[in-house]
Amino acid sequence: VLFSEIKAVSNNITTYCYNPNKDFTRNRKLSAETIIKGTIGMESGSLTNELIDLFHASPDMPTTSAFVQQRNKIKPEAFKTIFERFSEKMITAVSNEMAILAVDGSGLQIATNPKEQESYYPGTDGRKGYNLIHLNALYDLKHQIYLNAVIQQKADRNEHKALQEMVDSSTIHKALIIADRGFESYNNMAHIQEKGWFFLFRIKDSNVGGIKG
Repeated sequence: VLFSEIKAVSNNITTYCYNPNKDFTRNRKLSAETIIKGTIGMESGSLTNELIDLFHASPDMPTTSAFVQQRNKIKPEAFKTIFERFSEKMITAVSNEMAILAVDGSGLQIATNPKEQESYYPGTDGRKGYNLIHLNALYDLKHQIYLNAVIQQKADRNEHKALQEMVDSSTIHKALIIADRGFESYNNMAHIQEKGWFFLFRIKDSNVGGIKG
């Protein structure tokens, strides 16, 4: 299913390119489909090692520079479309059973780049600086897949806003949202209730800074 959705987007790559009249118009070693498959399938190795795996150590393997140049031609919307279509295909059964969805946020460290001020955190106590983005994700416990994700930079990090965005944009008819401490707020509850969903939030024990009191 994943490869099928990758192919569907690749066959319509002009919709997802920055320069549709130029990008991927010639037959190249690094086609749009190869770039997308390679990017999604990457693990934690260096780009060189990832390309060695992707091309099975072939002497015709492209350079890392060539891969980056081709990858930079593709808009993020291409990957978002694949993610959404794949998730939708995974949930094929129409059922009145309530979906159980978990939501949480987590910081993800990316390549260090001090010039990328939106995500750069200067080091303290002699430590090196680093770049961090915040990932908010909605997870379907029954199907064991992610249904939505919102990525935020440090300046606009707001887990409440991300939850509300994911709830409001969902097409699921009935669901129960499970969330840890920090997500409890009247605004979040209102968004979930307006959707016709239910919620189960863990709340802070203290009456200070929470809604328990």
